[in-house]
Amino acid sequence: MAKNDKLEHNFFLFKRLIENYIRSGKSAENGEMTFPVPYGKIKSVRLCPEPLEFISALSQYGNNKEQCRACFERLSRNFKRIELQPQSDIWWNTSADQLNIRFGIEKNTDNPVATQLGDITVHGLIAGQTGSGKSVLLHNMIFNLMVEYSPWELDLYLADFKRVEFSKYMDESHPAPHVVACAATGEIRYVLSLIQHLVNCMNAREDLFKRMGFEKISKFRSFYPDIVLPRILLIVDEFQQMFLEASAKESELIQRMLTAIVKKGRATGVHVIFASQEMSGTLSRSALANFRMRVALNCDPNVSMDILGNRAASSLEKGYVLVNTSDYSEATNRMYRVPYVETEITTEQKEKGLSSYFDEFLKMISNITYKQGFSKNSKFYQEDFQESFDEGLLPVLHGISSYRKSIRDKYFDAFTLGRYVTFSSKKYDIQSFFVERGRNKNILAISPRVEDICYLQKLFVANLCSIDNNENIVHYIYSFIASSEKMYRLDEELSQYMGNTVHLYRTNEELAVIKELFTRMKFLRPIFDEVETPLQFALLNYQRNIEDEIKKRPDLRQVREECIPIISETFKDITIENGVVKCAEISQNEGRSVLSKIARNTADFCMYQQSPEKVFPRRIVWLIGVDVIERLPDWLLWMMKNGMDYNTLFICLSATEFDSMTQLAKSCDYIFLGGTNRRIYDRLNINYTQRDPDSIVLDMVIRSSGEERSFKKYRCEFGMQESERMQDKKLQSVTLFKTVLKTTIRE
Repeated sequence: MAKNDKLEHNFFLFKRLIENYIRSGKSAENGEMTFPVPYGKIKSVRLCPEPLEFISALSQYGNNKEQCRACFERLSRNFKRIELQPQSDIWWNTSADQLNIRFGIEKNTDNPVATQLGDITVHGLIAGQTGSGKSVLLHNMIFNLMVEYSPWELDLYLADFKRVEFSKYMDESHPAPHVVACAATGEIRYVLSLIQHLVNCMNAREDLFKRMGFEKISKFRSFYPDIVLPRILLIVDEFQQMFLEASAKESELIQRMLTAIVKKGRATGVHVIFASQEMSGTLSRSALANFRMRVALNCDPNVSMDILGNRAASSLEKGYVLVNTSDYSEATNRMYRVPYVETEITTEQKEKGLSSYFDEFLKMISNITYKQGFSKNSKFYQEDFQESFDEGLLPVLHGISSYRKSIRDKYFDAFTLGRYVTFSSKKYDIQSFFVERGRNKNILAISPRVEDICYLQKLFVANLCSIDNNENIVHYIYSFIASSEKMYRLDEELSQYMGNTVHLYRTNEELAVIKELFTRMKFLRPIFDEVETPLQFALLNYQRNIEDEIKKRPDLRQVREECIPIISETFKDITIENGVVKCAEISQNEGRSVLSKIARNTADFCMYQQSPEKVFPRRIVWLIGVDVIERLPDWLLWMMKNGMDYNTLFICLSATEFDSMTQLAKSCDYIFLGGTNRRIYDRLNINYTQRDPDSIVLDMVIRSSGEERSFKKYRCEFGMQESERMQDKKLQSVTLFKTVLKTTIRE
């Protein structure tokens, strides 16, 4: 083969690879190659989940090795079992001792000689300038791993800051079965959380081995030959970009997590390979020194020195790679010719029904895995992908409506927000939170983008109104942002749902409406809880009303107390059961007298004793443009602090930073932020992550727990078309839910 001829990645490489791997050296009687059996005579294996899932069960036994082993063995009886099916030219190896990284055909031997990631060489670095073939090399490495090791022997985690190459492994029709998570994103928080998950897994593995008396993963695997705990390999492409995207605090976190992996990865079977054009501005030299597998494609002489320890890669031809795991001298470089992996085909080929080698390969591996009865809960994060509001959110809300009804005694409500922008090993990765009952349990949302303010209104409405039980929810809307109202009419949206009572106000002066409402509730609620009968309530109601007046005018005491016998006579025969009707008669007969007012309050008391939600229905006070309220009055802050006592949630929204923002935030346990104004984040003491101005991500923090979350917005439209969609939205969402439910049942 001429030096410049393209070396295609195909199965002849694997045949040759297997020939060099066979340990026995024996051949079948007919002269054909004898394929290795990775588990010897074992016919089935049990698949050990990440110890993170069960390590707590061993904690009760401390470091008692025998008891911990006995506990583990009891747990292992419930591990998923795979009945091994004979394979010919794939999955001939196990990862018990190491991972073989095969870059291509070694120049000196003309064979696909491997570089081992194991006890000695644990992690690796790859460098290559633009156009040097780094993507081809990575595909080649991954393909060779997927051929040599079964999916239950290797957990692959892929992170691609270019957002292109690794996403190919997550094709919906045949995703790569070895991949646990693929992050095609520049969203630093997702990658950070992915690495943190690996650190957590690594720590749990270390804890498991320590309790059971094993030094490292290979000893564990040797002791339990029929139990498979896979090695983990994290590959990050454009690794340097991660540091460019990260804030100073995030960079510090990356350094800390990767230092932990470097220290513990060898024993726990966790390996990382970082690829980039260069490594400057990333990890410290001491940390990089632990990455003993150094790989370089054609690159700048200085980069070659940093990676290989010599300048040889600066003159390397495309299609070749140098590897050094020794003393980093030029004499110990090993050269490989990298097979080309075809990932794209022409339009003409597509029209003929042809597929690329990449797709055909994944299809083959995926089909074999499916027949073996194995699958992973794979996660694929695409930064720019958005589900539609109607198809993504509404079926979820309908699906959990019964659960949300059941929690009303403990919580005000549960809100579903959107897809995580951090990694989660859970099957369902939709962000949500509970609105608790307690002090200062309100919502504050701030974003310079009016679209975000409109979106959050729409999101909250969908959550509040998705339970179709004709519940009466009273909404007080204070709309102070004209641009928001033009884009999204909250009052019209709410009116579409049965049971809603909507009051719309547009001036500061009209805040007096809720002030009067809460003043009355603040006065009555303690009396409701203090007395037992309507008569007791009527008397105490009157006495509390005249207390302040008598303090100022003691001479009025005798006159006011003359009414007490009249009140006693009027309300003596009223019971809780007949109170509403009887009090209505008294109120009608007495007109606007004191007795009439007492009768109306007593009717509320009787109703409260029978059904509290009728007196204190769920109320939502919307303050849209809360920044317009120049100085937050004390009565409003008191109302917000104690609103849950009266079944009331305040939702405050602002499109600008404002003076009383931090004061208001103290009354709101749930804070939502968007946009790129870092000052807002800093003033509220919330971590800020760099983002594009048109980012589809919103942040949320729960102040009482200090928990910070982020989620993707669902795709929706605002403007003229919004009102046209309101009429049939409920019908559409119910239909969608039924479709999703039927699909779930079939699966």
